[in-house]
Amino acid sequence: MSISDEDKKGYIAIGEAVISHIFEREEVSRESLMLRLDEQAGQETDEEHLAEIAQGRKILKRLEAVETSDRRSVVNLASSRNAGSHAPSDVQPEEDGEQDEAKNG
Repeated sequence: MSISDEDKKGYIAIGEAVISHIFEREEVSRESLMLRLDEQAGQETDEEHLAEIAQGRKILKRLEAVETSDRRSVVNLASSRNAGSHAPSDVQPEEDGEQDEAKNG
């Protein structure tokens, strides 16, 4: 499945918001990213960049929050892409190889 050019621009805006969070040592969540995009939109004068920010917000709104086995909330990125075009995957992410090695010592 390919990502539309419009969505690519939205992902760029989301990436900029993530980088901003990292530099400010802030926790990154869907809600915090949406707030940051709102802040950026309020300061932006370039119509193209405003459209990117708006698309980024649309993508974030489509994301589903998923709780992991250790009760952390993460985002299901597959849910952000053309919902309904593909059945959701039941594949669970693999455990970190280093953790496996440490357990097996």
